[in-house]
Amino acid sequence: MSVRFLKLPTGPSDQELDAWFSPGRFAALLALLILVMFPDVLLGGRTFILRDFGLFGYPLAQYFRDSFWRGEIPLWNPLSNCGLPFLAQWNTLVLYPGSLFYLLLPLEWSLGVFNLLHLFLCGLGMYWLTWNWTGSRRAATIAGLAFAFNGFTLNCLMWPNYIASLAWMPFVVLTVERAWRLGGRHLLTAALAGAMQMLSGTPEIILITWLLLGAFWALQLWQGEINRLAVVFRAGLAVLLVTGLSAAQLLPFLGLLHFSQRESGQAVEEWAMPITGWANFLVPLFRMTQSSVGVFFQSDQRITSSYYCGIGVTALAVLAAWHSRERRVRWLAVITAICLVLALGPKGWVYSALLKIFPPLGFMRFPIKFVMLPVFIVPLLAAYAVRDYLESPGEARARFWRSGLLVGVLFVVGIGLVIGFASARPGVDESWATTAMSGLTRAAFLLVTLGLWFVVGRNLGMRPKWGGVLALAVLTWLDLATHAPRQNPSVDRSVFRSGLPLHARLNPRPALGESRALLSLEAILAHRLKLLPNPANGHLIHRATLYANANLIDGLPKVDGFFALELPAERAVRYALYPTTNTCREALADFLSVSQFTAATNLLEWTARPTFMPMVTAGQEPVFLDETNTLAALLAPTFDPRATVLLRSADAALAGGAHRTRAQITSSRWTAHQITVQVAAEAPCLVVFSQTYYEPWRAQVDGQAAPLLRANHAFQAVPAPAGQHEVVLRYQDRQFQMGAGISLLTLAGVVVGWRRKK
Repeated sequence: MSVRFLKLPTGPSDQELDAWFSPGRFAALLALLILVMFPDVLLGGRTFILRDFGLFGYPLAQYFRDSFWRGEIPLWNPLSNCGLPFLAQWNTLVLYPGSLFYLLLPLEWSLGVFNLLHLFLCGLGMYWLTWNWTGSRRAATIAGLAFAFNGFTLNCLMWPNYIASLAWMPFVVLTVERAWRLGGRHLLTAALAGAMQMLSGTPEIILITWLLLGAFWALQLWQGEINRLAVVFRAGLAVLLVTGLSAAQLLPFLGLLHFSQRESGQAVEEWAMPITGWANFLVPLFRMTQSSVGVFFQSDQRITSSYYCGIGVTALAVLAAWHSRERRVRWLAVITAICLVLALGPKGWVYSALLKIFPPLGFMRFPIKFVMLPVFIVPLLAAYAVRDYLESPGEARARFWRSGLLVGVLFVVGIGLVIGFASARPGVDESWATTAMSGLTRAAFLLVTLGLWFVVGRNLGMRPKWGGVLALAVLTWLDLATHAPRQNPSVDRSVFRSGLPLHARLNPRPALGESRALLSLEAILAHRLKLLPNPANGHLIHRATLYANANLIDGLPKVDGFFALELPAERAVRYALYPTTNTCREALADFLSVSQFTAATNLLEWTARPTFMPMVTAGQEPVFLDETNTLAALLAPTFDPRATVLLRSADAALAGGAHRTRAQITSSRWTAHQITVQVAAEAPCLVVFSQTYYEPWRAQVDGQAAPLLRANHAFQAVPAPAGQHEVVLRYQDRQFQMGAGISLLTLAGVVVGWRRKK
């Protein structure tokens, strides 16, 4: 630490003391605290692994990286779900500029550091937002640390897209509000910040960011401090610029959303905050169950392992809501209260009622996600309390202190009641000793925090005040860092290395264009319900058994996957593959080219299926059915994919007179976005692909456009004339191309505007 970092003002000015907590010093403190928490990840020896980091975030990054070094934009993923869109999923971070960090550096190190860099941005962004709103750097220091290290933000280290979206949230709120207030270059800054968050790919966080901005915008119009017409015009222009810059991502996403299983934005009234969940703001381990890897979870939801905001920070937020007369503070307090009720889901009654009135509310998917806004707002409210306390005159400060003492007493009493309740009525698998220790340590943190605030509020010299504020900042971090066992265990990064001999016994080995693997339903359920005590071994087992998206790490195709958006027809076929546990529908599995299935006697082993069909076949007899009857015929015991192919009645005229005939696929070449096959047939036939049907795919026969038909409910077929012909399928996402053009034009406009604006 440099001498300059320790230099203190010598004069008596409180403003000089506040100025000492500069952005540079805060950034240095924040970076130091992140290093203290995660030295193993930053220094390269270990990496995150738990839950979605190993099964979702890392595999997606691996697939993106593989595509990048092949010179491809990964629009389509042929390795999962028999093929599905990749870039359009949005949370794959394909167009997010920050992804270059892990594309260019060793992935097993850089992806974890990518997340920690965004953790740093979380704190820095909140510091700048709070400083701008309160004018107090000391308040901004507390708020920045509280937002960076709260339980929910730390939980998001397992999701690269979530932590990136959270990191940009304070920057978007700050810059967009400045844009509608001041216009000029601030509009362009807001556009860039908003686009960065848009491209980070977490719709729920983006939605709550703009809902919060909408609330502030309405407040601005109500107050009328600035010309209302200018506020409306500038806000609209900011939204238009952000949308234009993000169009390359938004248009493919909206297209996929329209065709996906979530097109209606349906809600899931599970994984809500338990009815006792508010108590976890005081006692973070109350009603929590410790998993085999040491991480605690609530029994009712597994989205986040914590949303604890810090006992002192929460007390300050309550004080701000109680004392402050600013409309912004009251607005924030009301929004927080509403979100905490909504997070309870059906148990809070309001959620279910609002869902009936306003179905798009279901876009949040799981009610617990409404807690994202309170964990963002609570540090802001706490900052207002810090500012008001430190800048109030003597008598007002004394009244504030007395109110703080009362809140502290109420919190301590509340902690005692929670501990007593846990003793009288312990939850399932809840350890009362753990709950009691959690509550007592938080009470101790609260008492020490109150004592330090009392010292800081006294008329002391600069050094005691400086030391007190710095101690409060570190205490805030320490409270958050110790409120639960580490939420993101790390392992040696070698578990992610390619070339590990995990699939040596697969014979035949699934490969693109050749065959796929299929986990049994019993194996999938076993993986979902059990975490091994050793996370490294657990991940290696996931890789060996190709669970969730682990197959993407090694480039092996399989029938299922783990994605937010799926194509409904393919999903229906996949779910119907399992008539009972540890079995599959043999004929359908043959058509899907399943060469490996989970062994019946050992869920960690594979059994070869020699009856699997190639991924491209030809010559089957077309059977035309109403779309509603196609799936039933596909699942019937008499279905023979070698003899028949099921088509929609509406496509009969497009089949080109094809019927059952002798046909042979003489060669095939597969890449992610193109399939080229040579077919020889005695009569007009259908070339059938066991790849998911999706609109952007286009077919050609001998270089001429040909119809692409939906076959076997969810897959593809192309009619071909008699003789030898070349059949080509190409993925051409017009929405991506149009969006990319809009984004490039908008970016050019932003650059020109930046150069011209003063």
